[in-house]
Amino acid sequence: MAPALLIVVLAAAAPLFALGSETWWGLAPCELCLWQRWPYWVAAGLAALGAFVPGRARTVLLGLAGIAVLVSAAIGGFHVGVEQHWWPSPLPGC
Repeated sequence: MAPALLIVVLAAAAPLFALGSETWWGLAPCELCLWQRWPYWVAAGLAALGAFVPGRARTVLLGLAGIAVLVSAAIGGFHVGVEQHWWPSPLPGC
């Protein structure tokens, strides 16, 4: 249960920090920034659910949470490429 709760806290911390940086430092997110947050929320939800189910179901849910974090990392890598002008953004606001 403790690893699942740690994953919940860490997965939720990333988008919450981004939201805080918008509020406290006035940083405006682009569309890719917003897309990057969704997999973290999915990971936090899956891990939270995994904290309350036993056995193999917990393992599967935590594995899916890990995949969600990897999806966010992939979006982040794509986002870096857009910001470095390595390729164009598919979204008009970026």
